[in-house]
Order: sequence, then C-alpha cells, then structure tokens
Amino acid sequence: MRARRGSLCLLWLATAFVSSGCSERSSFTAPERVAPPEAALLGGLLGGGLLGGVTSLLIPPVERTTPLAQDITWSFTVGPAGASSSNSASGLKISVPSNAVSTSTTITVTALAGASVAYRFEPHGLVFARKVTLTQNLRGTTADNLLSSTLLSGAYFATDELELDADGLANVTEIIPASINLLTHKASFPIEHFSGYILASGRGSSQESEDGQ
Repeated sequence: MRARRGSLCLLWLATAFVSSGCSERSSFTAPERVAPPEAALLGGLLGGGLLGGVTSLLIPPVERTTPLAQDITWSFTVGPAGASSSNSASGLKISVPSNAVSTSTTITVTALAGASVAYRFEPHGLVFARKVTLTQNLRGTTADNLLSSTLLSGAYFATDELELDADGLANVTEIIPASINLLTHKASFPIEHFSGYILASGRGSSQESEDGQ
C-alpha cells in the first residue's frame, strides 16, 4: 500500500511539473524587433517616412574660388578589374575598385558649371557591388584651410542639376561623411550608386514638406 501511494505521489508531481512547464511556454511572448538607430537615421536622410514630413536636406556646398565658366565632361571605361580617372581642371579623382562592376562600363563625369563643387555621374542609376571613392582636391576651394575642412561631407542630389535655395544652400537627400587628408589637401567619401554629388561644408538642416509643417 505504501509503495502504491508513493507511486501515485510521484505521478502527481510529474503531472504538475509538465502542466506548469506548458503553462509557462504558452504565456511566453517573443520580444518585439526594433529597427537599429542607423536605419532610422538613413531613412531620415533619404527622406523616408521615418521622420515624418522630412523630404530633403539643405546644406552649404563647398565653393570654388574661381567658378567654372562651363561644364567639364570626361569619360573612361572600367571593367571587373577596376579603374581610376582624374581631371586636374575640376580637381576630382574617381576610384572604382575591382569587382565593383561585372562588365565593361563607360562612366561619364561632369563637373557642373558655377561655384559649387558639384558633379553629375552617368550612367544614371548605376549601382556598384563595391563602394567607389570620390576624392576632391581642396586647393582652389573655400575648404582649403584647417578650420573649413573640419566639417566636410559628400552629399547626394537626385536631379540633373544642383538646386540651390535663395541662401545658396544645396537641396540634397543623403549626406556621407568625408575623410580629410590635411597633408595632401584632399577630401574623400564613398558612394554606392550614380547620380549627382557635391562636396558640402557644415551641417545640414531638414526641409519639411507642406504636409509635415
């Protein structure tokens, strides 16, 4: 009788333990997935819905001390081995690493006329498998001193021509940190796709759409 009662007790304890474990598992709630901060930042810079009505940024472009009287255009061909090309009149060097493109591609660069250090790249919309580097010579620009070069960045604009507001600020949709070489007086920043880019100085301010005001 005692052995049977002991067996019944053990069976009851096992049943209670299993029931308790099932109850705990059924009430478990998986944690919510939260987007990383950089995702929200990128969405804001690109004018996405994460920051409400923000559609673009306004930022002061670096300017040439002698504005370009007309556009300067040149082309070069790059294949899977990579290539680089520079233009002394504009001060720009573009470096395409190996395996950035899978087939032979002709790239056209246009330094836009005017004071802003601004460029248009074609084929428009070309996306690279590896980041391409743009390097701008700061000599002959408003950033050619230690104070002005402390806050430099690349900035992307989606239009064919650079849009400036009444205060001379450029309308851009993406800002890319630039690295500065004070010994060579050059600034570099990486890009992943083609359209228009400027070298910018200072901090950008958001511009809201009418719906977001």
